[in-house]
Amino acid sequence: MSHKPRNSDGTIRRTNKPRLLTNRSIIARWVEAEVLHLKRLGMSYQLIADRVAAVAHAQQQAMVPIPEHAQFAEDYSISAQAVHRAFQRAIARLPNTEAEAYRRLDTERCEDMYLSLQPGIRKGDPRSVEVGVKVLAHKAEINGYTAPARVEMTGKEGGPLAIETFRKLCEEADVTEVEDHDSSDDTKTK
Repeated sequence: MSHKPRNSDGTIRRTNKPRLLTNRSIIARWVEAEVLHLKRLGMSYQLIADRVAAVAHAQQQAMVPIPEHAQFAEDYSISAQAVHRAFQRAIARLPNTEAEAYRRLDTERCEDMYLSLQPGIRKGDPRSVEVGVKVLAHKAEINGYTAPARVEMTGKEGGPLAIETFRKLCEEADVTEVEDHDSSDDTKTK
């Protein structure tokens, strides 16, 4: 396969011509930015597809400014699957891995939720305070800065656990794990 010079949308260009930033590429980058913004607000892919098509037909306002040189076709439409692909491309363009990007997206959502709860929290509304605490706990869990749960094993009547008892429990756990693994192998082969 030969490596021919290409424009930003993948079309082949002549080597003596400069690269072109095509209308198709401009629209694709705008769609990616719009999808990221709307996904951050929690919209579904189908709703985003409907909204992007409405913006392209000048029926709604865009959340992200449309570039000056972008020209949408009269019959422009976009499917939920295409919106999902645009979201994946936008996430891939970000410098972080996919998991980190989703974590950052969820963190931004949590911050937006907490910000919207501020008036109720300042007034002392118990429901707003309760939801605010839950949002902060969820944010801490997403970002991994919650304290690990402390597990303490005790023997009879809250006393210390005997070493023999602990070893027996560990052996039982190992046997159960092996049995579970064997039973899952059996179901795969059937």
